[in-house]
Amino acid sequence: MDGGGGGGGMGGACYVYPGAPATPGLVTADVTYDLGIDMQIPLTMDDGNTVNMWGFSDGGGNMGGMGGGGGGMGGGTFPSPAMRMRQGQIVHTNLSVDMMMMHTVHHHGIEPADHSDGVGHITWDVANGTYTYQWRPAQAGTYFYHCHTNTVLHAEMGMYGALIVDPPEGPGTLFSGGPTYDVEAFWVVDEIDSSWHTLPWTAGTCGGDVGLNNLNPDYFVITGVDGSGNSAMDLAPISATVQRGQKLLARYICAGYHPQRIRFGGLTGKIYASDGRPLPNPVSVTEIRAGSAERYDIIFEPTTRGEYIIETDIIHWVTGNVLGTTRTNIIVT
Repeated sequence: MDGGGGGGGMGGACYVYPGAPATPGLVTADVTYDLGIDMQIPLTMDDGNTVNMWGFSDGGGNMGGMGGGGGGMGGGTFPSPAMRMRQGQIVHTNLSVDMMMMHTVHHHGIEPADHSDGVGHITWDVANGTYTYQWRPAQAGTYFYHCHTNTVLHAEMGMYGALIVDPPEGPGTLFSGGPTYDVEAFWVVDEIDSSWHTLPWTAGTCGGDVGLNNLNPDYFVITGVDGSGNSAMDLAPISATVQRGQKLLARYICAGYHPQRIRFGGLTGKIYASDGRPLPNPVSVTEIRAGSAERYDIIFEPTTRGEYIIETDIIHWVTGNVLGTTRTNIIVT
């Protein structure tokens, strides 16, 4: 890594550790992603208000979009651009931070070596330079990546994106020896407490109480758009249109902190994988419940024409009350 300085904090931040050694054992990558940082991503809600989000920007790597919110002046999107590769490929994620702040990239569920795990405070935080994370996914499935510096705040601010690992056969098969699919949808459900979105990146790192234990969301989003109204209806790749007899793969990620309950509007789906790992036997469900960072790969094979409304309730972790609901649809022709 270039620059960085000593440990113990930077710019008034405590418990963050800049300064990293060169990535050991670098080899030629099959896939490379170049990420920057964007701290000004305006997200317009259905009520006309704008909430500032943070995210990663595509710095020139071969990234594929996942749909969703608009970009900021630094080229970032919310959610951040999706990473997609095949099982067994060697991947480099180059994170460049050229501001007086720190970030990391943690590839959630991939389990790389410690020096490429991107867990801030335990390893190091990237500051004023570029660090290369080297990793090799061993199992096809749905994952995601996120910043792991001051994680409670930075994840809430939107610093995450989908990470899709295809089997060696490529898209169209969920995992080797597993089911095939014709159409994909991405359901990345999150809650936003807009009162948090004026905080600095260091908030709470020096032990002060800035309210990060008290999340009171006022907006509810699915794959980067306000899901409380109609913004996520008929909007691919959130919404999907399939023909009878086709298979729809829904890649669901619980990106929020409160528990979620997702209802399939009369459809029955089969869960084939959870948290990037195949289940011994698929489970037929009409709804599921999930906690923070859980992922499910669900395949639908609808046989009746119509519109099916997919609703995700965000549930308070203590009271059990429904705080809000996102909506999208599946149209069967």
